[in-house]
Amino acid sequence: MESKEDRIKLLIAAGGTGGHLFPAQALALELIQKHPKIQITFVGAGLTQNPYFKKDLFPFLDVESGTPFSKNPIKILKAFFKLSKGLKGCLRYYKKQKPDLIVGFGSFHTFPAIFAAKLRKIPIIIFESNALPGRVNRYCSKWAKVSAIQFSHASEYLKSKSICVQMPLLKKDIEITKKEARHYFNLDEERLTFLIFGGSQGAQAINHHFCSGLDSLLNKGLSFQVIHIVGNPERAEKLQAIYEKKGIKAAVKAFEENMENAWIASDLSISRAGAATLAELIQFTVPSILIPYPFGTENHQMKNALFISDEIQGGVTIEEKELTSDRLAKTIIELLLEGQHKLERMKEALRIFKEEESKEDLCTVVLRSL
Repeated sequence: MESKEDRIKLLIAAGGTGGHLFPAQALALELIQKHPKIQITFVGAGLTQNPYFKKDLFPFLDVESGTPFSKNPIKILKAFFKLSKGLKGCLRYYKKQKPDLIVGFGSFHTFPAIFAAKLRKIPIIIFESNALPGRVNRYCSKWAKVSAIQFSHASEYLKSKSICVQMPLLKKDIEITKKEARHYFNLDEERLTFLIFGGSQGAQAINHHFCSGLDSLLNKGLSFQVIHIVGNPERAEKLQAIYEKKGIKAAVKAFEENMENAWIASDLSISRAGAATLAELIQFTVPSILIPYPFGTENHQMKNALFISDEIQGGVTIEEKELTSDRLAKTIIELLLEGQHKLERMKEALRIFKEEESKEDLCTVVLRSL
């Protein structure tokens, strides 16, 4: 007779940006490795067309969903119609498959899946990666057995028991050195290296102001090289030409599958403040200039950034409305004026936080709940 261990069915509710899907897929791979007979199915809105979801690796259920947070009555009605349709699809699927547990990664892409789990009395775990939880996780946390959070401040907004966990990151079996990482990008072994990127969707404002401030950095006599991830092949070609014209060694890419190499190679990053980005900069202890995306829900990236810059003191936060080419260049120069001592202090602060912050592994929390 088949034992319960042989027939555990786990759902992972995720969708939207890479910030939601990358950690969700990292968790799935870790669970499969540690519990080979576990059956994992992804459920969420838009998975079929989502470029960040590896459809060849995981079975999935694509359901409709929508966000009712709009001032347009027609958009609200359409959203509720989609939510209703998605909920019915999930309920039918759950009745047939009888899953044992669902892990929700937030965003409106997952609400029908989580609500259906509540109605079918399927145990729920919520994972919240931001310092300010999103609306879906805040609401759904009251149904959860546990809310797994990356930043302790998030517990103030959630209604279930909270546990601090490390965000799941895709781990490579082979670890490389800083020199090897720079060789990967065809960069010099010893030169000061900046990592510029805007997360899975790129960031035009960061690209523009960094490139416009290059002359200010060069005029100060700084010797540096750049890894620049731009999110768009055409944009990558244009930026590569700018760096070549100014005599700056640079690796410009539309997207980078091996982001751990970019982090290891870098001395300073300039980026948005998405939760996945922060998890990586903490993991690899890279001091950062954070420019939060100003149009995110409830400006949650600002709270993320301030946690790094004010609480940990592992970076600097600049609001986009205050961002200029001169401001960004001056901030970089200030961090380097003391012979990188400021960067070293920030790196040490990140290292201490990483080692002293008591966090469990999300995979362990999930397995314990099965």
